[in-house]
Amino acid sequence: MNLIKILRTIKLKKFIKFIIIFLILSFIILWFLGFSLTNKQFNFDKIKQFISKDTIHLLKKKSSEFIDFEFTLVKKEDYVIKNKKVQFEKFSNKYLKNRYYLTQNKSHIYAITNRGELFFSSKENLLLKKKIKLKKIKTNLEKIIGKKFIQENNLVVKGILIVEEKIYVSYMYENNKCYSNAVAEGNLYNKEISFLPLFHLKECKDIMGLQVGGNIQNFKDNKIIITVGDYESYQDPQNEKSFYGKILSINLSTKNIETLSMGHRNSQGLFYDSKNEVIFSTDHGPQGGDEINVYENSEKNIIKNYGWPISSYGEHYGYPDGESERVKNDISLQSPRYKAAPLYKSHKEYGFEEPIKYFTPSIGITQILKVNNSTNDYHKLLVASMGNYKDENDMTIHIINFDKNFKEKDYQTIYIGERIRDMIDLKNGNVLLTLESTGSFGLLKNIY
Repeated sequence: MNLIKILRTIKLKKFIKFIIIFLILSFIILWFLGFSLTNKQFNFDKIKQFISKDTIHLLKKKSSEFIDFEFTLVKKEDYVIKNKKVQFEKFSNKYLKNRYYLTQNKSHIYAITNRGELFFSSKENLLLKKKIKLKKIKTNLEKIIGKKFIQENNLVVKGILIVEEKIYVSYMYENNKCYSNAVAEGNLYNKEISFLPLFHLKECKDIMGLQVGGNIQNFKDNKIIITVGDYESYQDPQNEKSFYGKILSINLSTKNIETLSMGHRNSQGLFYDSKNEVIFSTDHGPQGGDEINVYENSEKNIIKNYGWPISSYGEHYGYPDGESERVKNDISLQSPRYKAAPLYKSHKEYGFEEPIKYFTPSIGITQILKVNNSTNDYHKLLVASMGNYKDENDMTIHIINFDKNFKEKDYQTIYIGERIRDMIDLKNGNVLLTLESTGSFGLLKNIY
């Protein structure tokens, strides 16, 4: 009996020792990989001190070639706007944390990372089974864009679009350290897509920066439209001969480029209302002055001008609100920056188009959608935002109703709590978001 007790005691001690070692190792692994209990994801903060970002991206890239990454429901929240309940659901994966741009066809959602990795997932799984399973599509985008260019710059893909059985990717083009906007075209196929360059702007810049635009959307008459940023130039947005600081249309057959509007800084939101032939766009202001702009296609062959950098409701970085007016009214105070870009507060007085709404302070404005309107909502717009400050309405969905003359009727907000990079309308009141802070997806239900 004593021997049996001793053996049991030994086994119990071994088991306890095993549990303790297992817990210690688990804690070390979770700590080393930076597991966040709040986001239920690995942040890899510690491991980044030992392994380069490129190596981490390579590991993610290689693993996604063999694994279908599943994003599961990790958060549910309800909001009430105008006596209407809106549901929010967040889907995350513990390992993947990417910036995604979105497009769709009838059955699938397509997401592309800023490094050109293309995935698809079933709409039915998202809406009925409450999960997103990203399956990778093999492409030659790395070859077209340039492997070294992607590794060195990272943020090279700027948009994605499906038109019938074709798929288009907007990206940054580089040739001997000179940069411009470009689009690649491929036949849509969920196994492998061989892209071909559709066009790139021959006019290029020696700086890429962050103000490059790149949103693409379907247009009319076999055309697409693309936003092109100012690449930190004060001259190009007001130069009709330059393509920078513009919204352009590209004929898919002839590759002919037409300038539709000018005077933009960095338009990241774009939507074409085909029923009313109206283009809605959003533009990043500098320090304040994010804009929602409207282009009505009723006047032919007229390039509409939205004023940047002559007019803006923002200020140059480092200047407080209202400082530009004092600087402009006192010649002795004028800086070279305000001489080149005065940022007058009126657009109309200087012959430019006024935004239908602007935000000061800035909200980090991104994508814009016009959604199905009721009889009381002539233009119901959803506008996404990034930024980092809740009290400035950053990381928020802005719901704005305008009448037929684009006068604001109603304004509501839903605070999501993460930087919202892109969104698409899945119809029937469902809108899918890409949440950049954690690389997650968000689903708003009953939003319209």
